[in-house]
Amino acid sequence: MTGNWISAARVGKGIALLLWTVSAHPLNAAETGSGDLVVISPHNESIRQEFGLAFSDWHLKTHGSRVKIEWRDVGGSSEALRFIQSEFGKKPNGIGVDSFFGGGQEPYVLLAQKGLLEIVDLPTELLQPIPAKLHGLDLYDPGHRWYGAAISSFGILQNLRVQSQLGLPQIHRWSDLADPRLKGWVGAGDPRNSGTMMVMFEGILQFNGWDQGWRVLTQMAGNARKFDRVSTTTAKDVTIGETAYGLAIDFYGFSQVAYAGKTNLTFIIPEDFATLAPDPIAILKGAPNLKLAQRWLHFALGEPGQKLWFFPRGHPEGARLNSIERLPIRSDLYQRYPQGSNIGSSPFARSQTFQYNGKLARDRREVLPALLGALLIDTHAELQAAWQAVLARGTKPQEVEELGRPPLTEPELMALAQGNWKSNSYRLPLKVTWQRWAQEKYRGLADRR
Repeated sequence: MTGNWISAARVGKGIALLLWTVSAHPLNAAETGSGDLVVISPHNESIRQEFGLAFSDWHLKTHGSRVKIEWRDVGGSSEALRFIQSEFGKKPNGIGVDSFFGGGQEPYVLLAQKGLLEIVDLPTELLQPIPAKLHGLDLYDPGHRWYGAAISSFGILQNLRVQSQLGLPQIHRWSDLADPRLKGWVGAGDPRNSGTMMVMFEGILQFNGWDQGWRVLTQMAGNARKFDRVSTTTAKDVTIGETAYGLAIDFYGFSQVAYAGKTNLTFIIPEDFATLAPDPIAILKGAPNLKLAQRWLHFALGEPGQKLWFFPRGHPEGARLNSIERLPIRSDLYQRYPQGSNIGSSPFARSQTFQYNGKLARDRREVLPALLGALLIDTHAELQAAWQAVLARGTKPQEVEELGRPPLTEPELMALAQGNWKSNSYRLPLKVTWQRWAQEKYRGLADRR
């Protein structure tokens, strides 16, 4: 393990922070063996490295030979989904890739609907410890075409040093991101490119309702310094003090806290609601190494793969080089090893009335990110100016409501998702119309006296 102390400053703010950064040792060829399995994954390098090494060791112990995973990285979950669908459009019987690993639930549901995933019936001893549902959400496909390999939770990473030096509040709820005091210090990713960000935006809309949800999201976007194309950048910006609050998946949040220390950073699951979702694994149709791909699923869903998530780095059954602690999908691990992990309480023990509606999210998965992009991201400069003007005039309720009002109702958006949105000739001009509508509204609010 190597590391060095670095000083990072936010330009124009004069805030300097001391942070600890950690770099992982790369694996060498002798450790990984020869190539066999091809996996496309939006997971970061740390996860790919640990699972690649552990799977090779498990395969040697269980089947007598080492294997190597050839990882294909084409970007985030949205890019991975587009790539897979595009390749199957050209090669419908198989695309030379064995498995899809990570990226959130929605891409897997869509690929299953299109018949692009292989059916894999797990042995009883592997399937039994995996609950079928959590808070109303499927943890694996009833048709056995995909399985959750871990559970994702989503929250807010916060830089305690910046907050202390600037007198900014530590927040506890998603709606706190709309607080005017946070202006310029919020970080978020682009939900059009990041499935992680899309789940958080969708969750805020579902929990608050359409109208109030848009007000929260619009004010949060007005507070945002920028929108990142890659969601990992959002967490790293909080760590180096470019922002003080950042939307993040649990893994990125906890890993940054581990790097920088608990006196510098904290990651919280907001009190108003928690969004929990499976992060799946599947075998793609026409997998060239089907037998090995099946073994890969058995490893990832069995105890060896699940303990890789659960135990801390350095534990005999945990990760070797990188901290990759996440919530396992197997409920039995939380019960059997209550003191063996840095992970807190079991997600299966958490009770809440809010249930994330996965079907609703899927039904509008194409159109909602485009609307969010047009109203909050492509017109971000105009939105920031309008939000600043509204704040300067004393946040009059009617102006706050006007700022956060979208150009269509929720039923209208759902009808659009099922109808004209599927036509390129209709969809592309509509995006431009939304952008112009938002620009005119924001400029009007900014210029109002």
